[in-house]
Amino acid sequence: MIRQHPFRVLGVTALIGLGLLLLSAPGAEETEGAWYYISAFGWFGFMLSVLIFVVLAVIAAVSAVGRRRRPSKV
Repeated sequence: MIRQHPFRVLGVTALIGLGLLLLSAPGAEETEGAWYYISAFGWFGFMLSVLIFVVLAVIAAVSAVGRRRRPSKV
């Protein structure tokens, strides 16, 4: 899917990351309870989505460069 629709995949990944970042905000000052765990889930999910976004962006860039360099079979 990343090779056919790279901007769509990267956009969805960025939106998921943004949602998780916003989820981590309400319990940022908590040290116990439910909001602490929800905030921690949001923060670590955001960090994971950033890592996935970077990896997918590299894959999309390499794929785009590879498409341009292939000789056409005519």
